[in-house]
Amino acid sequence: MPREEYRAKRRRLPAAEPDFLAGLPPEIVDDIISRLDIRDVVRTSALSRAWRRRWESVRGLDLSFRSSAPAAAISSVLKRAAAPVRGLGLRVPGRRFRRAVRWLRLLPRKRVQSLDLHFEFVFGEKPSLDPSILSCLELTTLVLEGCIFPPSPPPPSFVGFPELTKLSLSEIDLPRHGGRRLEAMIAASPLLVELSLSNVRSLHHWERWFIRGPNLRSVWIWTDYDYGCRIGELPRLEHAIVFASAIKTEVLCKILEGISHAETLGFDAITDQFNGNPPERFSFTFQNLRSLDLHACLDQISSTSWVFCILRSAPNLETLEIEVDCDDDEVDAGSVEGFANAQASDDIFPRLRDVWLHSIDCSSNEMCFIKFVLSKARSLELFSVRVTSSRLSYQEACIEMAKYKRASPLAKLRLIRG
Repeated sequence: MPREEYRAKRRRLPAAEPDFLAGLPPEIVDDIISRLDIRDVVRTSALSRAWRRRWESVRGLDLSFRSSAPAAAISSVLKRAAAPVRGLGLRVPGRRFRRAVRWLRLLPRKRVQSLDLHFEFVFGEKPSLDPSILSCLELTTLVLEGCIFPPSPPPPSFVGFPELTKLSLSEIDLPRHGGRRLEAMIAASPLLVELSLSNVRSLHHWERWFIRGPNLRSVWIWTDYDYGCRIGELPRLEHAIVFASAIKTEVLCKILEGISHAETLGFDAITDQFNGNPPERFSFTFQNLRSLDLHACLDQISSTSWVFCILRSAPNLETLEIEVDCDDDEVDAGSVEGFANAQASDDIFPRLRDVWLHSIDCSSNEMCFIKFVLSKARSLELFSVRVTSSRLSYQEACIEMAKYKRASPLAKLRLIRG
């Protein structure tokens, strides 16, 4: 092609679009990239020549991967991302357990601040957590599910997580002495305020270990057996939730005593699997308790016993919420009436203002409980009842409840269908 013809052809080509993204200040570029999902973060390399591989130097990325993400891509991103990494979320299927060990060993150098790690174990086969996680001393949030706590003792240099504020463990197995190591780790994390333990199982049931924390304000315990966990010193505890089964009554009472100074309490009072009869009274009181959230069956005398035992011991209760479990197969007639008659004095519920009763079917026991509370709560302002299925028609339930005596002149009764 002649030179003149070539130059004429080039003049006819459209001018290249200006790269506006290249003109953005670096701090704005970094802020934009740090707010994106990890898949979009990597794709920014194609937006501008100036952004090519820019994400690799952006600090504070949030790296959350799906379980379907290619393993090679996860490895590449973890190696190339700049420290510190704000957050890392991984769901690890069984076929990737060995790769996950290599990923975790990268984390101390990445100064990861939030780690959410779920091992999708099958047939009870759980991987052992690599001890390198104990070197992630900048962690503020740690969520682990489906693994075995590090079987070997921590290195002598490990004295806890100095920045950790939230710890959540679910379906975790504790090896020999693992409970004591977990106890020490919790106690040595001075900023820890929120702790959640769901089926943290000691493989040696004889081992006792304690939850202790100088600044713990929220504790959530869910266990399907007594695995040795007990409550130690929690001087600043405010919120507690306890769901337990297959556990001795005296052990459960000790756990409740350990959290008795909390201001809010959630408790599962469905007692089919409790080992032993419920107590008649506690040897302690919930002196600070202001809000109580229960799961109970008012047609079962054992569950009702736990409900009344707690209510008698909460003199400053202001809010009560009960999720009612209906049992048509086993109904203890008059279970509520017996406890209500035993509570003849008027000193129960002196400060109770709001009550929520969910999922009732207007059984005689449930109606008796509503009648009892209305007749005793002198400060009551609102009693809300949600009826999901009813042995009475909605109109019949309204007419019946309207007859009940109310100790508080301000009390309003609200019925909600469904």
